[in-house]
Amino acid sequence: MKPAEKASDVLNRMLESSPLGHNIEHVEIYSEWRAAAGTEIARHTRVAGIKGNVLRIEVDSSPWLYELSGFRKQQILTRLSKSLKKTRIVDIDFRIGSF
Repeated sequence: MKPAEKASDVLNRMLESSPLGHNIEHVEIYSEWRAAAGTEIARHTRVAGIKGNVLRIEVDSSPWLYELSGFRKQQILTRLSKSLKKTRIVDIDFRIGSF
């Protein structure tokens, strides 16, 4: 007889092979964005989604878009990459949004 598996192992295996597992990994990004970006930046941005390994962030103004795209992108990407356990982000696409 085969030894019993842990319920967590069975659930992890099921999530890895289902589309739901992919969406659960994206929840991690939403929860980590504020910490990686910092409070001030987070007030002017929001996570708009993920396409492939690119995080899409909406920004509330052109000056913030310029600041984030030109000067802070790599720093935020580095922090985010260190804090994410399951999702791999290789780039951040900042764009003007309406929120």
